[in-house]
Amino acid sequence: MESRKQAILRAVVHEFTTSAVPVGSQALQSRYFVNLSSATIRSELADLADLGYLTQPHTSAGRVPTDSGYRYFVDFLMDLEPIPERVRAYIHDELNTAPADEQGMVERVAMTLAAVTQNASVASAPQGSLARIKHVDLVSLEPKEVLLILLLEGNLLRQQVVETSEGATQALLTRLAARLNAALSGRASDEARRRYESAPLGLEKELLGRVIAVLDVYEKGSDNLVVHDGVRNLLRQPEFAESSRVHQVLEVLEETRYLTVLLRQLIGNSDLQIVIGSENASSQLQGCAVVLTTYGPSDRLKGVLGVIGPTRMAYSQTVARLQAVARSASDRMAALGV
Repeated sequence: MESRKQAILRAVVHEFTTSAVPVGSQALQSRYFVNLSSATIRSELADLADLGYLTQPHTSAGRVPTDSGYRYFVDFLMDLEPIPERVRAYIHDELNTAPADEQGMVERVAMTLAAVTQNASVASAPQGSLARIKHVDLVSLEPKEVLLILLLEGNLLRQQVVETSEGATQALLTRLAARLNAALSGRASDEARRRYESAPLGLEKELLGRVIAVLDVYEKGSDNLVVHDGVRNLLRQPEFAESSRVHQVLEVLEETRYLTVLLRQLIGNSDLQIVIGSENASSQLQGCAVVLTTYGPSDRLKGVLGVIGPTRMAYSQTVARLQAVARSASDRMAALGV
């Protein structure tokens, strides 16, 4: 695209994002392009409309960006907006005092993001967080059957009958449980995996394998924790003046299992994903923009953090603040060992 068309498209996006009013040539000339005539600007606007980047609600109205126009802006023209110091301080203060438990942490992250972006926010818990062993018990049932009792931090109890390849007395199982508790109590699942890899073939390795399987199921289940906040912010946007529009977004946000899968599909393998309007696979979100990133205490443990709002979103501001919240949340989780 020619540089002048790019400049005009950028100006239209900025003006419409700010005012929610279709942008005309006179407004563009007075605020951005004093050296261009209104006729020249109108010609460029018409060309951008022919290219599919702008549309005109009706004949006498100004122009508004299409989904393609927003996409071009995001991909080629967007510069991240500097974050004011007061906003940085708010993010730091809110997340630096976030609760240490997973539920409280994720709720605080979602609340902070909604506050600084003035849109709806959504946060999924990092996969595998808080899978820590508190205590292991092994009880002999039959010569080759063992009841595995696993207590996780948070007083979550998991029990499973394990069929072993060799017999074991209760005395042997009690000694084995004592060894496992000495090595694993208070430790995360990574420690159990390391011990399993170094353990010789035998009963201990076999039972450790079942412990890890239980932890895997728990960790995958923790990803179903998804929190949203800030739907009230959408009510301030003219695009959501009709209650049916808000209900459509709420339908997606309240369906936790569906939302978990949707977030994972949207983010894919990216660290940042922006899905605009008709690009959304979910019909309820096709009038919205969804901006997503990942966060978490380590590269292995990642959740998804995102903003949902109208396609007329302040993308430059939203992306910058989303990434700032993700960094602060990740630092807090790493410091807490969440």
